[in-house]
Amino acid sequence: MKANQPQRLARALQHRRALAMLTLSSLAMAMPVREAAAAGYHFGTQSAAAEGTANANGAEGNDASTIFANPAALTRLSGLRFSGVLDYVKPDVKFTDAGSTIALPGSGLQPRPISAVGDTQSPAKSVVVPHLYASYKYSDSLAFGMGTFVPFGAKLEYGENWGGRYNLRSIDLKSMAFNPNVAWKPSSNLSLAFGVTAEYMDGELKRAVPYASIYASGLLAAAQQAAAGGAPGLAQDLQRQASQVFGNAGLDGSIKIKGDGWGYGANLALLWEPDTNTRFGLAWRSSIAHTLKGTADWTQPSNLPASVLAGVTGKPSDGHSKLDHNDSGASIKADTPESLSFQAFRQLDERFALMMDATWYRYSRFEFLSINFDSTAAPSITAEHWKNAWRVSLGGNWRLNPDLLLRAGVSYDKSPVSAVYRSPSLPDSDRTWFALGSNYKFSPQLDLDLSFGYIKLKDAPMAATDDGEGITPCSCAFSTARGNFQSSAKTFGVQLNYKF
Repeated sequence: MKANQPQRLARALQHRRALAMLTLSSLAMAMPVREAAAAGYHFGTQSAAAEGTANANGAEGNDASTIFANPAALTRLSGLRFSGVLDYVKPDVKFTDAGSTIALPGSGLQPRPISAVGDTQSPAKSVVVPHLYASYKYSDSLAFGMGTFVPFGAKLEYGENWGGRYNLRSIDLKSMAFNPNVAWKPSSNLSLAFGVTAEYMDGELKRAVPYASIYASGLLAAAQQAAAGGAPGLAQDLQRQASQVFGNAGLDGSIKIKGDGWGYGANLALLWEPDTNTRFGLAWRSSIAHTLKGTADWTQPSNLPASVLAGVTGKPSDGHSKLDHNDSGASIKADTPESLSFQAFRQLDERFALMMDATWYRYSRFEFLSINFDSTAAPSITAEHWKNAWRVSLGGNWRLNPDLLLRAGVSYDKSPVSAVYRSPSLPDSDRTWFALGSNYKFSPQLDLDLSFGYIKLKDAPMAATDDGEGITPCSCAFSTARGNFQSSAKTFGVQLNYKF
């Protein structure tokens, strides 16, 4: 027993060093990933290996990036492993205006056009997003893993005078998740995993504010008082001024809301291997509730009359003459959807393998986007009413030679956004994803994944009215952004895998 003691101490020290490296490798990604973002809300891929099969490889379990898709497959990986990923996303989003307008309910004034029919916008920009994974096989039945990845993001910026500026001028949502996992193999063909997630979100949203509508409302209120006081001539003159002021883009102001916060969740996974060539997986990720707390900065135009400015910045808000558009604290609630994935993998022979993934997302938690102010200003409410949705992926591997593996896949992703509630912040629609990929082994320790994806979205008509769906009080512009989105994207992924 004493003779074996140095060996046991050496193994224990090796375990501790490996676990320390596993943890530090993910913490090292904290700074750069904070700046990552992607067009859209749910970032579509977290590894180049998965991207090469259009995310069909959840039950494959060939490298440390399996932590995201199915961490139960960690028990298949030997030793200490790292996978570093860079995804480049080049979106192509084009909006064509079909006649956006602004209204002033109850005023008697007709809606006014706020853009030119046929005007186009290209709000999406290219982004680079990193992810990092590490795994360690502690024993034949126990493995650990740490994932650091970008689960959600949105980055859209429209022109200052576009037809939906009162709905949205720009949005920049960043997220970053730390996801440690432990995997346990209670029998020769079954593996189970449990993980926790600490998720950070940072968001910024900008909108134009139609102070011309507020100015016109004040003039109309004064006209009513003049008419009631027996001054019909003055009343008509004030009404005429209101008609001239309403819809004047030169009286636009703006609001910028910034906030950040942490949320926490959990995940479970299972991998069943009835034989050496067949695997079935089940993976669940919980919803994560976020409250992004920060600031709201209001900006009024310099040419706004002093009397109107006094009403705009009056405290407290009375819903009409005093609006309390003063800088204050603000918060936004954002709940990410939980997901449940069903996965399968079959190695047909030495060269060919087939795989599939069907993932269900509970998007229906997202009913309203509500921005609440610490001042007495009414909240800003946008109806979303997202629907639960599925993504189905099919893919395959072809072993061309001992060093080179080729991949391909296709997926269909049902959008949670219906045409009735489509908004400029996420002009989403049903999409089809075509993917190609490869894996090349440089040595027994080092291999490289490359991937390319082309995503085509269905045309997405939009008629989004900022009216809070009738909820009062509401900081609403009563503008309607009307037009059509045509969208596609190209993705390029590179992933370096190293085994110690």
